[in-house]
Amino acid sequence: MKKIITFLILIISLNLFSQQDISIKGKLFFSDDFYKTFPNLLVKIDSSSEFIQIKEDGNFEIKTPIKKESYQLFFYYGNIKFKEFDYEFEWTKRKKAKSISLAEKCEVNKFIARNDYKKKKLKIFIFNENENEKLKKKDKRIQKRASFEYIKIPLNKMINYDCYLDYNEWVYTIFNHTTKRKYLDKLRKDVIGYFHRYSHR
Repeated sequence: MKKIITFLILIISLNLFSQQDISIKGKLFFSDDFYKTFPNLLVKIDSSSEFIQIKEDGNFEIKTPIKKESYQLFFYYGNIKFKEFDYEFEWTKRKKAKSISLAEKCEVNKFIARNDYKKKKLKIFIFNENENEKLKKKDKRIQKRASFEYIKIPLNKMINYDCYLDYNEWVYTIFNHTTKRKYLDKLRKDVIGYFHRYSHR
């Protein structure tokens, strides 16, 4: 009788273990500036309609009863899907969260900024959710006097926000070390990295 009870307990335990949810842990890497501009980021998996909020440090955890080779993660800001990521089942066995880069590759960065400076074609990237807003006359005057061009970044390019931040920060460094420093206070407040204007690299 004891053996039968022990056997039944073992079967029940195995059953419960097999039904345990799988934990999908990840960490989306982004700058503080990115999170301040795009708070309340969400993530979900392809097999669920439930959204999970991403923490301020980029960490998130999704529980699912479904076991498969990989899971498609969808990242959202409001109703805008800004990133997809294939999460392998093997990573669910890790203690630490899987690291996920915001942008896999930057087309714009500080190295591009250096080249643009040499070619005298500097840009300063701005982000504003009102994509129809036009440059004011004073903005155009500053562009001309400081020899740069404002470039607006649309919301669908938010995944590259930190790349544009890297570019802009290098431009601010150039301004800080030249006669262009006087124009830093006259920049639009929606330039990416506005509060980094006087930070020296």
